[in-house]
Amino acid sequence: MTSILVLEDEYFLMKFMRQILKHHTVLGASSAEEALRHFKRSNRGVNLLIANVNLPTSSGVQVALLLRSAVPELPTILTSDYPLSSWNEQDAADLKRLGSNSVIVIQKPVETQRLLNCVRELIGALPEVARTA
Repeated sequence: MTSILVLEDEYFLMKFMRQILKHHTVLGASSAEEALRHFKRSNRGVNLLIANVNLPTSSGVQVALLLRSAVPELPTILTSDYPLSSWNEQDAADLKRLGSNSVIVIQKPVETQRLLNCVRELIGALPEVARTA
C-alpha cells in the first residue's frame, strides 16, 4: 500500500483528503514539525507528499525541499489558497528550487477528481474503488 504524507493545517480539508485517499496509508500532519517526524518515523518510506503552501509558521514548499534533500524525486502536490502569482517571494523561489519534475500545484478549493488525477499522475494507478469515488 502506498504511503501519502499530508501536511494540512485545516481540519476539514485534512478530513476530506483522508476520505479521498482512504485506500492509501495516510500520515496526517498539521505542522511542518509533525510532517518531518512522520517522515523520519517512516524511514523515508513516503511515496507522495501533499502539502499546504500556506502554513501558520512555515511553508509546505520548504517542507518539500527538506524531504527532497533526503528523497530527491519525492512526488509532491502543493495546495494553495492563492494563485502562483500571489505567492510570497520565498515560496516562489523555493518552488523554482523544487523544479517541475514530479511537482503539481493545486489551487484550493481542492476538488476530489482533480486530486485523484494528480495522485494517479504522480504515483500510478489507484485501486478501482478509489476511481469510482
